[in-house]
Amino acid sequence: MLHPVGSMLMQTRVLTACQPWFNWALSVFFVILVFGFQTGYAITNGDIASSLSLDMADIGLVGFAYTWCFAVSQLLSGALLDRVGARRLLPLACALLAFGATLVASATNLTTLLLAQLPLGLGASFAFIGAGFVGGVWFAPERYGVMFAWVQFVASIAAFLSQITLTQSLVAWSWHAVIYSLAAAAVGLTLLMLLMRDPPGWNSNHGWPHEPRVFLRQMVIDLIHVARVPGMPSNLFIGAVSFGSMLALGVVWAPRLVEAYGIAQQPARIAAACCWLGMAFGAPLFARCAGSNPKKPLLIGVLLQLAILVVLLEGGAITAVPLALLLFTFGLAAGASMLCFSIACMLAGPDKAGVASALVNGSQFVMGGLMMMLPARWMGSGVLVALTGLPLLLLAALPVFIWLPARPQRS
Repeated sequence: MLHPVGSMLMQTRVLTACQPWFNWALSVFFVILVFGFQTGYAITNGDIASSLSLDMADIGLVGFAYTWCFAVSQLLSGALLDRVGARRLLPLACALLAFGATLVASATNLTTLLLAQLPLGLGASFAFIGAGFVGGVWFAPERYGVMFAWVQFVASIAAFLSQITLTQSLVAWSWHAVIYSLAAAAVGLTLLMLLMRDPPGWNSNHGWPHEPRVFLRQMVIDLIHVARVPGMPSNLFIGAVSFGSMLALGVVWAPRLVEAYGIAQQPARIAAACCWLGMAFGAPLFARCAGSNPKKPLLIGVLLQLAILVVLLEGGAITAVPLALLLFTFGLAAGASMLCFSIACMLAGPDKAGVASALVNGSQFVMGGLMMMLPARWMGSGVLVALTGLPLLLLAALPVFIWLPARPQRS
């Protein structure tokens, strides 16, 4: 028979061994929920528009409001995670997501829908960065980029499955019921997150800031310092254009693009979801190929995105299956945008990993918001013409590679 003290020590060792994966799994489930919700908007926005009498400009405005709330919150989330930690922040963020989803599900007009984007964006801004942060503090530093890539893999698979599931669910249930179910899942995850723990060595220097004004001032100083690191501005712009174009298609425009080729709504939605499936495999693939020189695979990814968009917007007779393959390839190429996180962390150093990652993710969503909203202004000329701004921005990113270091390192 085990001595009681020996039994307690064994339980402690098991808990300590499992805690990193338990924390990481919860943070990844949060990412799955957020990506499922935000990419599911590509599927639900048609039903929401019909129900609330909205046009495509309104739908683009809602997507823009969400991404900008997300991006602005992102600037704070990275610094807060570095200072406060995931255990205290992620349950609050998940609760905000649940509240925002409930507001969306109960919305009766455009104003309510826009107001709901504030808690949604604030809560969601901690998801992807939070999962990367948990991987960074619980696992070896050299695995930071790989952990980010696998988080993106899981998130993109979730986005793909979410769009397929929502397409089928909306046949049987209203969009209100579907979004209420997502809110309920967020409530359940919030309760589970209360079981998260801080990593070993998390000392009294961490926790809620005792002097918020000093903390905010230091946060602004850190953001400016990291943003001014040589090579960082070009890295931010390239990542923003690469992932922003993916976000614009995956969240709003891909179903409309496929429908412009005369494809019915349901197969168009399924074909559009393939861009997220492509990104699921693209992120770890490019991470594996990058090595110590991520600039070259990042350039290849952007060039491939540009080529695919030119083919997609050329028009002609293309059926659903080739369109799905093209969107899959576009998503695969967009997986290279995850290299911008590794580059940013190499340039800024591990002590500023949270701030650097927040800048990358924030810039990506700012650009994504613009790419969602602006095409609606030219919808009168057709979807294919309206989306021509996306390849033009990718083209503008190519000269910026001149200022991106081939082998990024802390200056």
